[in-house]
Amino acid sequence: MDSLRYEILGPLRLGHLHGQPLRASKPRQLLATLLLHPNRFVSTDLIADALWEGSPPRSATANIRTYVRALRGVLQEAGLPAPIDTSAAGYSIEVGVDELDSSLFEALLAEGGHLRDAGEGRQAMQVLSRAYSLWRGHPLEDLTPASAWEGSIARLDAQYRGLVDGLLDLRLEHGDAAGAAVLLSSRLTEDPYDEQLWRRLVDALHAAGRTAEARAAYAKAVRTLADELDVEPGPELQAAGARAENGRSANWPAPGIPRTTDRPAEEDPQDVVLGLMAAPELTEPKRPPSQLPLDLSDFSGRQERLEQLRDLVCGRDRVRPPIAVISGAPGTGKTSLAVRLGHLVRDTFPDGQIYLDMRGATQPRDSGGALTDLLLSLNIPDFAVPADPERRSAMLRSELASRRVLIVLDDVASARQVAPLMPGTGASAVVVTSRNRLMDLAGADSTPLDTFDDGEAAELLERVAGAGRVDSKSAAAEEILAACGNLPLAIRIVASRLAQRPDLSPAELARRLRDETQRLDELSIGELAVRTSADLSYGSLNAEEARLYRLIGHFAVGEFSARVLESVASPSSVRRSLDRLIEVNLVQISSVDATGKARYRVHDLLRLHAIGVGDEEQKAQALKDLSTVLDALLHKVRRATAALPFGYFGVLDHQGPLLDSDPQPFSDVDAIAWFDSERSSFVPAIRAAAQNGLHEHAWRIAAAWGPYLDMRAGFDDWNESHQPGLLSAVACGDRRGEAIMHRNLAQLALYRDDWEPAWNHLNEAASIFAEVGDRLGTGITAVGLGTWLRERGRPDEALTQYELAVDAFVEVGDANAEAVARSAAASIWLGRDDTVTAGRYLAEAFLLGVRLGDSHREAKVRRRIAALRLQQGRQDQAVRQLQASLAIFNGIGDDHCAAYARAELGNALRATGEEAAARRMLMDAIEIGRRLGDRSVEGQAALHLGELHARSGNTDFARRYLSRAVRAWQQIGNDDKAAEARRSLAELTPTTQAVS
Repeated sequence: MDSLRYEILGPLRLGHLHGQPLRASKPRQLLATLLLHPNRFVSTDLIADALWEGSPPRSATANIRTYVRALRGVLQEAGLPAPIDTSAAGYSIEVGVDELDSSLFEALLAEGGHLRDAGEGRQAMQVLSRAYSLWRGHPLEDLTPASAWEGSIARLDAQYRGLVDGLLDLRLEHGDAAGAAVLLSSRLTEDPYDEQLWRRLVDALHAAGRTAEARAAYAKAVRTLADELDVEPGPELQAAGARAENGRSANWPAPGIPRTTDRPAEEDPQDVVLGLMAAPELTEPKRPPSQLPLDLSDFSGRQERLEQLRDLVCGRDRVRPPIAVISGAPGTGKTSLAVRLGHLVRDTFPDGQIYLDMRGATQPRDSGGALTDLLLSLNIPDFAVPADPERRSAMLRSELASRRVLIVLDDVASARQVAPLMPGTGASAVVVTSRNRLMDLAGADSTPLDTFDDGEAAELLERVAGAGRVDSKSAAAEEILAACGNLPLAIRIVASRLAQRPDLSPAELARRLRDETQRLDELSIGELAVRTSADLSYGSLNAEEARLYRLIGHFAVGEFSARVLESVASPSSVRRSLDRLIEVNLVQISSVDATGKARYRVHDLLRLHAIGVGDEEQKAQALKDLSTVLDALLHKVRRATAALPFGYFGVLDHQGPLLDSDPQPFSDVDAIAWFDSERSSFVPAIRAAAQNGLHEHAWRIAAAWGPYLDMRAGFDDWNESHQPGLLSAVACGDRRGEAIMHRNLAQLALYRDDWEPAWNHLNEAASIFAEVGDRLGTGITAVGLGTWLRERGRPDEALTQYELAVDAFVEVGDANAEAVARSAAASIWLGRDDTVTAGRYLAEAFLLGVRLGDSHREAKVRRRIAALRLQQGRQDQAVRQLQASLAIFNGIGDDHCAAYARAELGNALRATGEEAAARRMLMDAIEIGRRLGDRSVEGQAALHLGELHARSGNTDFARRYLSRAVRAWQQIGNDDKAAEARRSLAELTPTTQAVS
């Protein structure tokens, strides 16, 4: 941490400097604002808000320029190189990660999190302790708070609180009770009324052997709660105080506290004289009910939910009794969680715990009968229970008003079933479990359950299977958990089978679960079965809802939207059925897109269940419905693709005009917006088509959305759609489709600089296109081969391929493709320094693009023209060409091409001496390249930025970016480019060891 130059996690401080070299308030506010957004341009408006809190003077812009000049001077005099850049967008300060305490804090936080997730708890504790030591108070606490800072400071505060909580758990886990006490004391200064923090502090001090301090802490907690909130400590805090008082360890069980009778203390039972007709005194008073089922000894997971529910049901609101609804899909462990919660809070409800199975999924119990059971459980004599259900409900409310009772109502069918069972006031609580969400249950707090996360799933598998029976980190265990989809019921079933069958190995069980047609049969043991549990929910659906559920089983292998299902029913019918499926937790809302439209998903085991339900006629209908949905989706993709604002360089899945009419034609903006909103539906749709034998749909949908993927640089979606698409094209024997898939996968591999797969796919595509006589496909593949050869240092062979492509495109009359080939050929002539021939090729390509009205093609050719102008020494013209190109790419949302244009524009601006603008462009290009996973553009931009810093004398930043360029080129195997970056690095620091 000796390299820290700027510190904002506390009072603003310039590292290693004595005194206060920066005294004026406005420059300090300005510096703080820039440091809250390091290495990013901060707008003048935001700076003005930070300096004048929403009321800037008319001269604000000029004043800010003055403050920037003053700030630069102060920092330079203090020996702190502070490259504060200026642009039309605002100001930016360039600071390394190890030079700013907040940046270093976030880096250490991320590193500690990775170590903790990897099971390296002690190392994580050390790293997170370093992060904790950076905090010296509240961020920028010595400056006037600015509303413009609120978002950044709130994010830092949230990270700090998360750090303290995580570090606290690690210190307790590794026996550092004293260190944990320090953290707890720090947290209590911020939240002195949190009983759980006080309880943990008392226990931590006691565990550290500081018993007197533990007792003092408990006494202070009691005073604080009494003086400020007028409340007594809760049972857990009282128990911690008792442990500190009598010296017991925090993990010992608390002694039972016998209930006292109502007899006055001075009264001797021997003196009680019974009347002639008096009833005899009971020797054993009626005990409060204690009906909770046995808690699972191997219960695991749900700790966060458990804490939330405990806080809810143990609340001290004496007017509104807490009602917790635990809802979830079949098998998510609703009942197990409710029972564990009931046992956990048992001491909080001394008047009893009542459990009722409401049988909502089979034969729902009548609420009147349930009321009788509840009253009898409260020791009301049966002759005193009213006959009228409404009077029973009123009696129950009266009884609960003066008691503290926990009621668990398991497997509830509807809010109507349990509404008469709810308390009206008092300190009792109700916990409800249901497959339905019960959104209409008045006064209830909802706790929806999803499947386990990976860690919880692995823990449950190991605990139920038994010690040493299965290693949760093994490949077999991971396959088992994937087949179970992290569903608690499924995991419990397979783990129980492993526990009871010593002859069944995890590898064999994993092999059995691979077969989707038999998977649900494997997931049953005794009375536990995933299929049976799902059948109960399916049985509650009407015919319309059941039909949609069966269709979703075939279609929903990932996220989907309601709109893609509307080809089989009206929009209102689809939404009505989806609402019901959501209510019974057979379908879940996965996300909501930018337009407010929901995206849905189905657990994989429920999807398999949906495929298997229904008679043979209903199953056949589900496949017909799937074909209808895929047909509609394919035609809509084709129409949207045709409306995209550029000519696609590739081979589409169909030839000729679209056959079906479009009642609502797409505009180019609409088409892009539709693709953006439905993007997550296409890969699952392709998988669904392939899995159900509809291979023609699978490869055609994959090919049809290729232009959008190319525009948006959707590399992951590209790969995940085209790999199954290729297999489907082979499966249905469509050779042209197979060639299209090979060519598109080759293009993806070229973008990713994955040279061997690119070469293999290109040669396969070329062979098949020649076989089927597709000259357009042959030419497009030839351009790909030329690009591969050019990038691998074989320009003469590349030019041959480009010329073959030009001939093919002229033959078929495809002007757009011809422009691509001519522009590509020009790059070879530029490499030969033949600017005249290169210029002729580029002029022809540019005219073709203009005549077509294809601005996207025009923008790509402009990039090549800019390279020509740079080579001719006409830097200003190169800048103008690239600015025009970048504007077009930005206008249509083509981030990938825009990243290359930014890298090239940054280089051109560097050549014209506009260093600040060049830096901004190159940093943006690096960031976009990193986000897209394109190492070529990242390496190219990093090289230019490193050379720019070297020329300006900033050797630290030059070394950083040149090293990054070396790594980027190494990762994609481009030895020539990596060697170029190394040479620049060596010229910068001749004595530095070569970067490996």
